[in-house]
Amino acid sequence: MYKQITCCILLLWALMACQKDEANINKDITIEAFSDMRTPKFVVDTTAIFKSLCYMAQHSKGTFAADSHTRKYYNNNKRLLWVNYNGVSSQADSIITFLEESERFGTDTNIYPIEQLRKDLNSVRTLSFNQEDDINKVIARLEFNLTKAYFRYTSVQYFGFVSPDQILNKLYVKETDSVRVKYHRLYDIKTDYPGKGFFGKAISKIKADSVVEFLHEVQPASPLYYKLADMLAKTTSLTEREKIICNIERCRWRHEDYPHNHNKKIVVNIPSFNLFATDGDSTITMKIGCGEVKTKTPLLNSKIMRMDLNPQWIVPKSIAKGIIYSTSYLQRENMFIFDKKRGRVGYDEASLQKVLDGQQYIIQEGGQGNSLGRIIFRFPNNFSVYLHDTSSPWIFQRDIRAVSHGCVRVERPFDLAVFMLNDKDNEVIEKIQYSMNADIGKNNKTDEKRVKPDKKKMINNVKVEPQVPLFITYFTYFTDINGNIHEYKDIYGYDKPIIEALKPYIK
Repeated sequence: MYKQITCCILLLWALMACQKDEANINKDITIEAFSDMRTPKFVVDTTAIFKSLCYMAQHSKGTFAADSHTRKYYNNNKRLLWVNYNGVSSQADSIITFLEESERFGTDTNIYPIEQLRKDLNSVRTLSFNQEDDINKVIARLEFNLTKAYFRYTSVQYFGFVSPDQILNKLYVKETDSVRVKYHRLYDIKTDYPGKGFFGKAISKIKADSVVEFLHEVQPASPLYYKLADMLAKTTSLTEREKIICNIERCRWRHEDYPHNHNKKIVVNIPSFNLFATDGDSTITMKIGCGEVKTKTPLLNSKIMRMDLNPQWIVPKSIAKGIIYSTSYLQRENMFIFDKKRGRVGYDEASLQKVLDGQQYIIQEGGQGNSLGRIIFRFPNNFSVYLHDTSSPWIFQRDIRAVSHGCVRVERPFDLAVFMLNDKDNEVIEKIQYSMNADIGKNNKTDEKRVKPDKKKMINNVKVEPQVPLFITYFTYFTDINGNIHEYKDIYGYDKPIIEALKPYIK
């Protein structure tokens, strides 16, 4: 206001000086002569601003990671991010627009001080202040709230509201004693969370006048995210709304890798009991069977590195301890006892204690009747789970196919094997097909009736080069091969704890 008054007076002097017949009586006047026109409530005092900022940094509450980084910035820095001699940056308007639009994705916009931001922004730009607030307090509050809202919004969009590690890996107790509780690890996807580096980058975007670019950059890249938002706008059911928002949150989690980063990949979605194998514009889909509720298939990202034909099955301890002394069953199922020190031993030398100690294993021979089927797709993971064929194809007639001890059974293993090949070599494909149908392993035929396999046509394993990315996911709203969204049952019960954790932030 003081500058505006001064400019008007100087303009008046110029106009008066243009009069030819009249002398300029104000030609010797100085700026100090107008100091008594200065309005105290419009005087900007940086010392007062930073005093208010420090007070807010020390007394502001909030449990977001963004809140602690906001407090840390103003406790350690004497530099404003949004306000300068030219006024308030126009980037502030962009932030408010994005904050308001977040309601479209189920966010309760009350977590952002939108109304206060608008009010203070208007006050500073129009120089209209009430009796309680002078310009320095308003500038400080506007500065602090802009940073806090900006940090909150960008970190939420980039990382999500809640931690899947903290929720999913503390659902089910594995074992406990007087010292600690050990949980089943159900979520094994490398996930990033907001830290110093992220907020440092956010600050650099403000200084570079690139806030709008950054606001777009932090948005989830998954196409499912926006389809779910459209669905959310149409629902009137609270239960359905919460389930949609739960899946929107899953789209925000910041993984090390995503399906949309790859031209060729495999996506397994547990609740839909489906596998999608995509190579460019081509996708094949098939039914899958996954882990039972008590032996859940873990969520993970990995890469298929090898296919083994007619694999042997090392029986898990949980099963082995119940059959170790059932000799007739072991013989019928083509199983043998393997001792780590002595190799293959007789059934009479089987020991339950050695099985439990990992000194002995029950192993099922490869071929017909093997629980892994005729082919297994191997990938690195911490659970000894794989994609594989099955000796029980009838499971694919079921709607609910949570039937395994954690592995994923695939409906069309041969088609999946061909998909894995980068070079569709006919000779290799024929060998895979022959090996998957060769007369080996358990069957009811006598030795005279059996057709001995041609060893030249057999193949034991095929290296997958390049390795094919695998994503085992969990979405209770998911797209089909045509891109249409369907709702699926929450078979493992993961939605409920996520929704509970989200409730303080959603609407």
